Amino acid sequence: MTVIPIVIRHSGKKYDVEVDLDEPGEVLKFQLYSLTGVDPDRQKILVKGGQLKNDTDLNTLGLKPNQTLMMLGTAGDLPKEPATKMTFVEDMTDQQLAQALKTPIGLVNLGNTCYLNSTLQCLRLMPELGEELNNFESSTNGATSIALGGQSTLTKSLRDVYRDMKQQTLPYYPLSFLQTLRLVFPQFAEQEEGRYKQQDAEEAWSQILSVVNASLKQSSPSAQSFVDKYMTGTFSTSMKCLESDDEPVVTGTERFLKLDCHITGETNFLKNGLEAALKETIEKNSEALGRNAQFQLEKKITRLPKYLTVHFMRFYWRRDTRKKSKILRKVTFPFELDVSDLCEDELRAKLVNVRDKVRELRKAKEEKVRAAKRARTILADDNVSEDVGAGAGAGEKKEDEIAKLQAEVDAAVDPSLKTDEGSSVTGLYELIGVISHQGKSADSGHYQCWSKLDSEASASVGKEIRAVGTSSQKEEPKWWRFNDDKVTIVDQSKIEAMAGGGESDSALILLYRSVQV
Repeated sequence: MTVIPIVIRHSGKKYDVEVDLDEPGEVLKFQLYSLTGVDPDRQKILVKGGQLKNDTDLNTLGLKPNQTLMMLGTAGDLPKEPATKMTFVEDMTDQQLAQALKTPIGLVNLGNTCYLNSTLQCLRLMPELGEELNNFESSTNGATSIALGGQSTLTKSLRDVYRDMKQQTLPYYPLSFLQTLRLVFPQFAEQEEGRYKQQDAEEAWSQILSVVNASLKQSSPSAQSFVDKYMTGTFSTSMKCLESDDEPVVTGTERFLKLDCHITGETNFLKNGLEAALKETIEKNSEALGRNAQFQLEKKITRLPKYLTVHFMRFYWRRDTRKKSKILRKVTFPFELDVSDLCEDELRAKLVNVRDKVRELRKAKEEKVRAAKRARTILADDNVSEDVGAGAGAGEKKEDEIAKLQAEVDAAVDPSLKTDEGSSVTGLYELIGVISHQGKSADSGHYQCWSKLDSEASASVGKEIRAVGTSSQKEEPKWWRFNDDKVTIVDQSKIEAMAGGGESDSALILLYRSVQV
C-alpha cells in the first residue's frame, strides 16, 4: 500500500487528503464526499488527461506528495428516479422515435412541388407558428369555418402537415395541403403539356402567410395573429416631388411582411439592395405641375418583428420569352444582419444602445469559452494544480462580468419595446433559414430549404465527425439541407456560396430571427 498526502482545492477551500495509490478513483471520491458533502456523482476532479473516473488506477496519474488538485461540484439532493421508465428503441412507436432522434423529415416531391416543400420547411422554423396553429383547432367553430371557406381549410391543412411531421420518421406526402392550395389559389394548378408547372416559392410563401394571417385573426379577433405579432413590421413613408417645391410632401404609414432586396448592376451586398428598395424614384401625376413628374418615395422602419423575411428580387418578366427570367448577379448576404440604420431615428435610438450592450455580452461569453478551452489544455501540464486554480479564479471573475453585462442589457431595453411582444429589441438578426433556387427561370429549376442547426446540435454533429476521423478541416456551424425528401447536413460554407453569380443554388428568401436579450 502506497499512501501519499495531496491537497484538494474546492470552492475556495483546501482539504488535506491521504490517498492510497493502490485504490481506484472511486475511493478518493468517497473520501472527498465525507469532507465536502459533494456526492461522488457530482464531483469533477481535474487530473492530467481530463477528469478522474471511478475506475481510474491512481498509480497511473503520477501523483506527487503535496500536489494540489482542483475539484468542481456542488452539494445537493441526489437525482431522483425518472417519473417515466426508460423505453428501448425497439419498443418505441414512430412518434416516440421521431421525437427521440430529433431529426427532421423531408417532404416528397409530388411533381414540380419543390417550391412548396421548401416553403413549408422554412415556415416550420418558427415554433410560435406551430403553437398557434395547434390552438386554431379548438378556437374555430362551424360558423367561423364556413365564413372563412377555403382559407380555413388551408390553415387547418397546414396545421395537420406540421402535426403529422412530428409523429413520423419517413418522408411526408403533403398531398392534402397541395390539393387545398390549388383550390384556394388556382395559379398553383397551372399545367403545361399535361404536367403541373413549376411555381415561384416566394409567391407560395406570401399567399400561404396571407391566408394563415386572415384565418388566425378571424378565429381570435381580440388578439393579434402570429403573422401580425412576429412577422409584420411597419414603415413610415414620405413622397416628395423632385420637380416642384409647390407639391406638398405626403407622409403615411405602411405594413410589411418582408424586405425586398433590389438587384441592379451596382448591387454587390444585401444592404445595398435593401437601401435601394427603401428609397425609390417613381413617376406619377403632379397636381401642382398638371403632368407626370418624378417623385422620391422614401421609407423608414418604425417596427421590427422577431422574424424578418428578406426577398431577393431575382425574377423579372421577359416579354420576348414570356417567362420570368432570373438575375444571376452575385449579391453577398451576412449571417448576422444589423438593420438599425434602416430605421427611423426614434426607433434607431432605442435599438443601438441595446445592440452595443448585447455585443459586449456576447464578447464576454466567447472569452469565457476560450478561457475554458485554455484551462483544459493546461491539464496536460505536470504543473496542472496552480494553473487550473488560477484559471478557475479567472472564470469566476468572468461569470461576474457576464452577470453584470446581462443586467445592463436588460436595463437598456426601452419600455415601449418590452411591451411590444413579438418585436425586435436589438435590431440585430441571425440567419436561421434560406430558400434557394437553382436554374435560370422561375418556371423551371429546383428549390431547396436550408436551416441552421442550433449550437448544441451543431456541436454534437461535430463530435460525430471527429469520431470517424474526418475533422482535418476547420470545424464550422452546420445546416440541414432539405432537398425534398432527402435531408442531409452541410457546412455553413455551402450557405455562403449561395450569393449567386450563376445558375447554381442562389438565395431567394432569407429568414432572420432577432437576437433577443
